[in-house]
Amino acid sequence: MPEDSNSTAAAPDSKAIPFDPIIPVFREWAVLKAQVTQDTSRMNKLRDKVALAVEQRGYVDHKGSQFLDLPFPIPAGDGEYVRIKRERRVSITADEEAAERITKAKGEAMYRRAFPPVPTLDADELFVMLQEGVLTEAEMDEILVQKETYAFRGLTS
Repeated sequence: MPEDSNSTAAAPDSKAIPFDPIIPVFREWAVLKAQVTQDTSRMNKLRDKVALAVEQRGYVDHKGSQFLDLPFPIPAGDGEYVRIKRERRVSITADEEAAERITKAKGEAMYRRAFPPVPTLDADELFVMLQEGVLTEAEMDEILVQKETYAFRGLTS
């Protein structure tokens, strides 16, 4: 009986693909990675909507944090939520332009106290020193150390 083109039998010259136990493990990792990315994006959008509601409808405590009481407890995980808090956090940073202007106006000594010269390595200058014979190849090998790291990535193409 002749075979038709829809036959499910393998062609005699085809080779079976060997099973590799890493395939299901990697497949699960790839699916979870995609899911975490999607879930994180969704969670951030929901957080932004909730934060806006707390800002618009909540009340403020003595520290400036904003609260919105929920009409009933909302169970999640091992606990339950009864209120939402948009916590106020304050950080102090130095305005470098203002610091430079003010300390320079008070003199070079004050400026140097606030902006001390910081030594930095000029790798290009090391190679010039090697060419000039000031540094040896052995010294350069000691200075320029190779550091090897690996990053795990699944490639799509």
